[in-house]
Amino acid sequence: MNKQPLRVALLVETSRGYGRKIIQGVFKYASEHGPWSIRLESRNLHEDPPEWLSHWDGDGILVRCDTERMATAVLQSKCPVIDFRGGVPEAGLPLVGVDNEKIIQMAIKYFQHLGFQNFAYCDSVGHRRYWMDLRRQYFEASMKQKKCWYDIFPKQIPSKKVSSWTKSMEESLKAWLVMLPKPIAILTCDDEQAHLICDTLKVLNIDVPADVAVLGIDNDELFCKVSTPPISSIDINTIQIGYEGAAALMKLIKGDPIAQKKLIAPRGVVTRQSTDTFATDDVKVAGVLRYIKTHASKPLTANDVAKSIGVSRGTIDRYLLRAVGNTASHLILKEKLTQVKTYLNTTELTLEKIAEKSGFASVQNLVNVFREKIGMTPGQYRKNC
Repeated sequence: MNKQPLRVALLVETSRGYGRKIIQGVFKYASEHGPWSIRLESRNLHEDPPEWLSHWDGDGILVRCDTERMATAVLQSKCPVIDFRGGVPEAGLPLVGVDNEKIIQMAIKYFQHLGFQNFAYCDSVGHRRYWMDLRRQYFEASMKQKKCWYDIFPKQIPSKKVSSWTKSMEESLKAWLVMLPKPIAILTCDDEQAHLICDTLKVLNIDVPADVAVLGIDNDELFCKVSTPPISSIDINTIQIGYEGAAALMKLIKGDPIAQKKLIAPRGVVTRQSTDTFATDDVKVAGVLRYIKTHASKPLTANDVAKSIGVSRGTIDRYLLRAVGNTASHLILKEKLTQVKTYLNTTELTLEKIAEKSGFASVQNLVNVFREKIGMTPGQYRKNC
């Protein structure tokens, strides 16, 4: 006799990468432990509850709850519910979500490993969200504990909802970015904000990542890859969150106890060009690093770098080893490979064209070096990323 499928409503936005990854995780669990009959439809995060929910006769609900209207609707359904958002904490919905404290700890440790001593956090100035305030609070608490120099934008959380990005906000952001000490590491509340920061820095002609390294949160590939430069971001393990939420719902449906809150640790930092740097307050070293970045697309050698500041090859290598732990040749190759990865990620250029634009002697030279240093061919990298 065939097992009757569980009927589960999936009220998660399909309009953003985060929601789609949650859905992937839910479907992964359902395929392993089903059968499930999943009610899914196109929706945005802040949409009203669907009309059918008031008379839906299902077994459980998985929701990204961000409004009181949605919280009321899912509670009135009398179904077991798991929330992936935590946007209405007063509703008391069981939560499976991201561990925001560990996200902040991971970001700060990552920046410190890159040599940064100055830090900043950029928040959204529009709609306030519970998770956004948590990230801001954890960042500020960590900075105070570590006694680091830091700044936050905006200075104060808006007292009311801001419906649109105004000229005044734009000018305030520009002024803030200009006055920050350089080099500095900026963590943003999400990838959308990181994209805005990178775009504003480009308008201001402030170098990313040499002057400002930018790190987002969520690893939303749309925002990360369409930015110039591509944005590094923290992979918050969203597919696993979806999977664990589905598992928690199954326990509720069976009548088993679950934790009121389960927080999933982030997977790690996905490094792209926006943080591919090493911070230094040494003006001469900063100039050398900038020279390498500017000229790496040409047949650049360590001797060329040494000549640019009027010293010998041995001197430049001793200087760089002491300051950033690498020789000029290593830094040149690192920058060339960064450029190659950017072209593979963001364009459909042929390997011949990429080799030419990134200063490699030939396609074969590019393929051999890439395989040796990255562990895969350029073609495999393009397919996987």
